[in-house]
This record gives sequence, structure tokens and C-alpha cells, in this order.
Amino acid sequence: MLVDIWYWILVILAVIGACVVLLLGPLFFGRIFFPEATLKIYYRFGKIFSKILSPIDPELDLQLLVKAANRLFRDRFSRMPYDKRILLLPFCLRPLDCPADADPEEGLLCDGSCKGCPVGEVRNEALELGYGKVYVVPSSRIMRNRGLSRSDQFIKRKIKEHGPCGVFGITCGWHLRNRLLAKHSFKRGGYGDEGKPKSVLQGLLLKGRNCKHSQVDWQELRKIMRRCA
Repeated sequence: MLVDIWYWILVILAVIGACVVLLLGPLFFGRIFFPEATLKIYYRFGKIFSKILSPIDPELDLQLLVKAANRLFRDRFSRMPYDKRILLLPFCLRPLDCPADADPEEGLLCDGSCKGCPVGEVRNEALELGYGKVYVVPSSRIMRNRGLSRSDQFIKRKIKEHGPCGVFGITCGWHLRNRLLAKHSFKRGGYGDEGKPKSVLQGLLLKGRNCKHSQVDWQELRKIMRRCA
């Protein structure tokens, strides 16, 4: 009887240890060891780990999730031709004095001509690489009375419309947790509707949450955007 108890204690400790290594590998070792397993654990126990990790950083669980997804899809994304990819930039990265209007189908009407605008510069760089499409996803909550749909609906519609092989999206932790993860999911094959070709994903989280003027690691953004085999 005592042997059986110790056996199950050791099994439980081994499972906990494996989960810690999978989820906290990037913190202790700087890398994700088993990205697919990490994603599965997150989807099953995400709320629990969110509560455990939130005292360290409220978005640490999302940072680990994005790192795991990026690691899982990185090689396949790198092999995708640029013209089979789309880039989704968030509206909140635009300068406060941005003069661009928004269109329900095209998003923020950025033409990349404003000098010194990082959004326009990245947009132009992506198109020069050959990206099939670049969207600056608008905010229906901030830009009212323009017939805009919610940003998560806009994103889903554009992925369905273009059917890209690769999607690189930048978003804040709140939007990822409450909009994208809450209503959409992806598996090893990628993101997409059942029975249709899947899009492999790469993502990057904004620094904090500021709906009017956010910050991002532009160097890391460009690094991911330029990935190729």
C-alpha cells in the first residue's frame, strides 16, 4: 500500500515537473523544447497557468503561448513564399497624428508615404519583399460610424478571403486572450476552417496595452517578417 502511494506521488511530481519544463523553458533555458505539447497543455490548463504566472507578469502565459506557436510553425512559415503571406498590423501602432481614414474592407488606408511613420515603413518593406497583402487592422470601437467590423472579425474575414499559406499578426495581450483565443483556435496543421488549406502562423505581442498608441519590438517584427528558408 505504501509503495503504491509513493508510486503515484512520483508520477504526479513527474507530470508537474514536465509541465514546468514545457511551459517555463523559455524563462530558464531561453527556448521552447516541445512546442506542440506546450500548446496542448495551455489549451487544457490555460486558466490555471494564467493564475499561477500572473503575479510574475499578467501576460506571461500569453508570451509563452506565442513563443510556442512561433516555434511550432517557424520552419513552415519560413518556407512559404512572401507572396503567399499576409501581414496584419494593429491600428494602435499608428502615430497619434495619423491622417489616414479607415475602410471596412481595406482597413486603415495607409499608403506608406508619411515620413518617419514606422507602420508605413514596415508596410512598404513587407510589400517590397513581395507580401501578398498588408492590412492595418482598424478599431471599430475607436473609429466609430465608419461601418467597421470588430477587429477579430476583420482578421478572420481577410484570412478566409485570401487563403494565405502564412499569416504574421501583431496584437496586444488583451485582444489575443479575449477575442482571438476566445473564439478561434488552431492545430498543428495551422489556422483555418475544416476541410480547407490551413495558414501557418507567426505572432508578436505588443508591449503593454494602449489602444491609442502602442509600442512593439520593431527589430523583432522585421526579423519575423523576413523569415525565409
